[in-house]
Amino acid sequence: MSKSLDYYLGLVTSEYQNSPKFLSWLQGFVEHISAASTVLESMDACFDIDIAIGKQLDILGVIIGQERQVNFNPTNGGSPILDDDNYRILLKAKILKNQWNGLNQSIAELWKILLPETTILVQDNLDMTENVYIGGTLNQTIRDLIRNGYIVPKPQGVLINYFYFGGAPFFGFDLDNGYIAGFDKGSWVHDNDSKAFGFDLDNNVVSGFDTGTWSD
Repeated sequence: MSKSLDYYLGLVTSEYQNSPKFLSWLQGFVEHISAASTVLESMDACFDIDIAIGKQLDILGVIIGQERQVNFNPTNGGSPILDDDNYRILLKAKILKNQWNGLNQSIAELWKILLPETTILVQDNLDMTENVYIGGTLNQTIRDLIRNGYIVPKPQGVLINYFYFGGAPFFGFDLDNGYIAGFDKGSWVHDNDSKAFGFDLDNNVVSGFDTGTWSD
């Protein structure tokens, strides 16, 4: 109800405008309807996946088909019951998986929606395996979800090898873009949680001699 209480009371014909009991009853009725209408109008916002919290996200999970509890033991002894922030990403990933057209080329576009501050590159090895290179900062829970197949879409029966690199492009020749670059820009990828070996960077993802590791 977008109109005010006075608006609806003003619709009463003149012969009843001096009937206080009737107007009082009508006011109570309209107030109840208005309160219910306000709740109904707020439902869309309450179940907006970007702002929903707690039980609201759980209900979205039932609709989407993805529980809050995952079926693996997280790294460092974390809980398999996800907090709201990580569960929200998982729900979005489930939605995007359902929208995926099956082409590796389209994964990068879906990834921009899911984790816009990171990058992804999928390499088909033509032997029922794929290499997935993921760049940027990811918390440990999201890494665990990726490693256990919850985030990245994949064809049935295909084995995925995951590699991580820092915010810089990963090291390669003959290309210089947001994904691949040469010396002084690119960093070596790695398939574990240690620092990747690279030049000109020293952070929690990429580091040089003595601390960085080569890809296995």
